[in-house]
Amino acid sequence: MMASLGSLDNRQLYLSRQASLRRSKRKPSGFGGNVRSQLNEQLKCLESRLEVQVAMVTELQDFFRRLSEVEMEYSKSLEKLVKNTKLRHRQEKQKREHWSLFSTFTTWQQVLDITKKESRDHQTLSEIYGNQMQQRFSNIMDNSQRIHRSCNEIGMECHEDIMKTLTELQNAMKTYHTYQTESMQAESKLRAMELQKNKLEQQLAGKNISSNRKLKTFTRQTEKKQNKYSENKLKALKARNDYLLCIESANAAVGKYFSDDISDLIDCMDFGYHNSVRCTMMMYQSCHKNISKTHQNAIEVINKCVNDLDSQTDKQRFIELYNAAFMLPKKFDFQPCKGDEQTAMIYCEKSSVQQISAQKPVQDDILQRYKTIAERLVQLRLENDETWKTMEATEKSLNDMIIGRNNDVSAFFLEENPPPKSPHEAAKQRSEWLETEGFYIKKFRKYTQSCNQIARLQGKYSVIQRALGDNISTSGRPPSLPPKPKKRKINRTQIVGQPKLFGGSLEEYCDTTGVEIPNVIKSCIRAINLYGMHHQGIFRIPGAQVEINEFKAEFEKGEDPLIDMDPSDINSVAGVLKLYFRELREPLFPLPLFDELISGSKLDDGQRVEKIKDLLLPLPRCVLVVMRYLFAFLNHLSEYSDENMMDPYNLAICFGPTLLPIPSDRDQVSYQGNVHEVIKTIIVHHEEIFTFDGGEVYEKCIIDDPDGESYNDMTDTEADPSSVASDNDEDEDGCSLDAQIFEAVALYDFEGRTGRELSFKKQDTLLVYHRVSQDWWEGLYQGKEGLIPDRYITLKHPWEEIHEAHNGQS
Repeated sequence: MMASLGSLDNRQLYLSRQASLRRSKRKPSGFGGNVRSQLNEQLKCLESRLEVQVAMVTELQDFFRRLSEVEMEYSKSLEKLVKNTKLRHRQEKQKREHWSLFSTFTTWQQVLDITKKESRDHQTLSEIYGNQMQQRFSNIMDNSQRIHRSCNEIGMECHEDIMKTLTELQNAMKTYHTYQTESMQAESKLRAMELQKNKLEQQLAGKNISSNRKLKTFTRQTEKKQNKYSENKLKALKARNDYLLCIESANAAVGKYFSDDISDLIDCMDFGYHNSVRCTMMMYQSCHKNISKTHQNAIEVINKCVNDLDSQTDKQRFIELYNAAFMLPKKFDFQPCKGDEQTAMIYCEKSSVQQISAQKPVQDDILQRYKTIAERLVQLRLENDETWKTMEATEKSLNDMIIGRNNDVSAFFLEENPPPKSPHEAAKQRSEWLETEGFYIKKFRKYTQSCNQIARLQGKYSVIQRALGDNISTSGRPPSLPPKPKKRKINRTQIVGQPKLFGGSLEEYCDTTGVEIPNVIKSCIRAINLYGMHHQGIFRIPGAQVEINEFKAEFEKGEDPLIDMDPSDINSVAGVLKLYFRELREPLFPLPLFDELISGSKLDDGQRVEKIKDLLLPLPRCVLVVMRYLFAFLNHLSEYSDENMMDPYNLAICFGPTLLPIPSDRDQVSYQGNVHEVIKTIIVHHEEIFTFDGGEVYEKCIIDDPDGESYNDMTDTEADPSSVASDNDEDEDGCSLDAQIFEAVALYDFEGRTGRELSFKKQDTLLVYHRVSQDWWEGLYQGKEGLIPDRYITLKHPWEEIHEAHNGQS
């Protein structure tokens, strides 16, 4: 029975050991296999990731390679377009000889320059896309693949380390299971042996146990089993500890790899990839930035071209080019029939203007015609005004149609395409334009014919009026004609903001700003009047170009830089005045009058003055006002020619080429003397030529008030004799007013130019006691007697108070 029990225990132990061994083999094998397959799957994923990255870079590289070809083709097309256009321009040079005179030619040139620059830019883009960016993309792919291979090797090494750790774990687990099984088997054998020993001791109860051999045998076997069990138990404990250590080591290794190493490995594989792609795309971005700068520059150039488009400038250049065709023809002269030389012509005392006969036999007929023409003129001018108003409104409508067209095409650049415009709408707009244009041309024809008829009747009216003279009865006088209307302009350009001062039109500037004389003229003349009348070589000595440019810039801004000017800058002030007239778009004397003015310079003085007066009379009122102001100033300046060395002829030499330029197709030398003679005549006889009333008039005496604003004093001819004491003013007792001593305050600094003239500073107090002329006093300053300029001082007591005090003393 004991034998059967032993065999049964041994069988159970054997079955238990076999099952444990199977479990120990299956578990490690499954665990290690899963990890290895997962690690292998990681490598495949990383390989696939590299392929995607390389494929994307390859696609970008291929795209920019094709884009480079497109840019190069586009650049060549633009360059070919510009070359063909310039070639055609050179081939048709004779037909296009005068293109440069038109403002649209500048626009055409700028468009070609912009296109040429765009062609160069696209060629540059092609080179960047095809060379630098291609090389960068290739470097990105090479670097990524090389780094991936190195990182892949590192990853495989990490995998091997992990698999070694897992193998150690599996071996430790097997050892632990084996020793644990052996320990359990040794324990089972020990328990079985102890059980048999206990049974034997129970059977030998009461007997001498120490002498029993069988019991001794069981005792020795039990001790042997106990030692075996203890040894196996110790091995099992050590194996168990090793197994637990291997578990921690394996978990740490796997955890470290999956949490840190794999992420670092991917980062290392990506090292430089994204930065390289970023830098390459920043190069692409830089290309667009530079293209954007080019486009912005093109926008500014086009904007300047748009602002420089000027129909009036084009017209002026066109007239100057064909000046012979547009020059005012010589006036028709009366060709008397034989025997009518004495009776048909009545010469005026100072001119050769012929008059019609208003003798008794034809006087009634002339009077009747005079009245009829006057009534007809009134009627025509009323009709002409209405026609002009209608034409002006129609012109505004046409301009609104042009300006109202949608020039902004931003809607076409949106992602959503704008709805297409109906063709019927475009046809309707075209029809409205043609209808309005036809109506405008019709009114323009009527207006032109009416103006011509008015001019013809006005000529007859003026001749009859001159012939009748005092024979026109007051009671029978025809209705008075309206004043000369302001000159009307067709196709007036819409001016945005302040009009141009330098390089602009005098008439447009005055009409837009509402001033009669531009401030630059008044300010320069005022400064010269105060500080330059005695300056030798004024207008002949050039000023500093830097100062002239600074003054010009300030005037363009609407400021007056000459309010607190230094008298030493007087030559620069004169230069600014000449520069203004030189840069006028239309010269002060219109080009069509050139031949007539030159022919008038060959007449004697009286006839010359009358002819110049008749030629200038039709000019716009603002131009005449400026002429009168300027030539009155030049006449005043010439009065000091003994000091400033600028007589009328010298002034004519300075201002002739500026005010009356000689056409480019004329001999500049042969006409120069005639131009000087015309300007000199106007300077000398300005009062006879500019006889019209109204408008601002130049005053000889200009004084600054304490606030810095200038006002005009009375001229010599307008001064009240009672308000200014002359050298001969004496009271009834024969006492001269000038014999009294008065205190005066200096208005400005004055530096004496001779030993006779006193020098003083502003706000100094002087004593004056004798007025030697209209411009000079005799006086005393700092114990020295001498001459004191009248315009540089002001008396502490007005002249009226001086007269009253003197009369009271009398």
